[in-house]
Amino acid sequence: MTLYQLLIRLLSPLVLLLILIETLKHKTGRGFFLQRLGLSFPLFPKPVKQRVWLHCASVGEVNAAAPLIRSIQSQFEILITTNTPTGKTVVDTLFADSVLHCYLPMDWPFAINRFLKATQPERCWVLETEIWPNLYRLCRQRQIPISILNARLSQKTLTAPNWLQAAYRQSLQQVTKILARSQAEADRFIALGAPPQKVSVIGNLKHASQPPASSTANPLQREYILLASTQAGEELIISQAWLSLDRPELLVIVPRHPKRSRSIQKQLRPLDPHLKVSTLGQVPDVQTRLFLDDRLGQLLPLFEHAKLVIMGGSFVNKGGHNLLEPARYQKAILTGPYMSDFTDETKLLLRHDGLIHCQNLKDLKQQLTTIIDDPLRLQTLGQHAFKATQTQADILQRYLKALLNGTSQ
Repeated sequence: MTLYQLLIRLLSPLVLLLILIETLKHKTGRGFFLQRLGLSFPLFPKPVKQRVWLHCASVGEVNAAAPLIRSIQSQFEILITTNTPTGKTVVDTLFADSVLHCYLPMDWPFAINRFLKATQPERCWVLETEIWPNLYRLCRQRQIPISILNARLSQKTLTAPNWLQAAYRQSLQQVTKILARSQAEADRFIALGAPPQKVSVIGNLKHASQPPASSTANPLQREYILLASTQAGEELIISQAWLSLDRPELLVIVPRHPKRSRSIQKQLRPLDPHLKVSTLGQVPDVQTRLFLDDRLGQLLPLFEHAKLVIMGGSFVNKGGHNLLEPARYQKAILTGPYMSDFTDETKLLLRHDGLIHCQNLKDLKQQLTTIIDDPLRLQTLGQHAFKATQTQADILQRYLKALLNGTSQ
């Protein structure tokens, strides 16, 4: 028995406790608890069409896969698995009852076997970074081809302990296709042990998303700056920097993880006694300077009417977040120095003069002061960002060709 197999068994009691805590904390119900443990799954009907299973760890992966899912729904029956309740919420919002959903069980052999027997997928498409040794091995035994889409790896994975790298390397031998989002990511997979002939560079699937047609008025009825997808520590420091500018615009803060709302409120209320919070049923008034929108799934509507966007996850060392969404809304975008998870997107927008890449908070304040009252500069930045996204307009077709080669569309 390998060290990986030994550890997942020894740590089972701890995993059980963590799943129970998450179930109680987020009030997910018994379905989440039982499915994550591999004990019970929905009674799915026998597939009428070929069932394609997409594993999307959470919200970002579901959103990235959405255009692909919509394009194949008439041809295949779709099963989506997620690891998180927030991922399920996005699945329900985007697809209602048109796809099947359940939670992916932990990587215990008995749990994976029960899952595969219950769901009967004929293809497995894994979004981005999830490598589970038992899942990959048991899919291969059942002759379920595995493709990794929008494939990427962190540097942390490449520096994992030798025993874990060995488990990853063995898992990658089971994969049919690895469709990487950049050459750098392809090289990482090969360095980890993926057979080079299985690795192709297709591009970032997130380029396939398109914003909905504008159909709503500004929901806040005030000019606002959007601070999007913030991570712990950013809300306070960026709000302080913003308030020091003494601007009339509202700062709208959307945390990456809404469950942090209470701690964010404690930090921000001393800065603005008129702070308003969306989930408390509050709306900003004329005195409000900071508005915390802690709802799930409201970021895209806010992009549409923002005067400009400050991208979170980039002023603390979290690797940044997806720049392509605000770019498709033709918004001027500012980021901090930490964009390591979106290096290619950052370079793309910088090449097209569609991004301001700030080095620190002082630089952010200076850049805001320079551009916020320059509508032509804001418009130009937004237009250039949008044009950058259009250079990848055929990305969805490239993925469909790579995935469905030999299958009539």
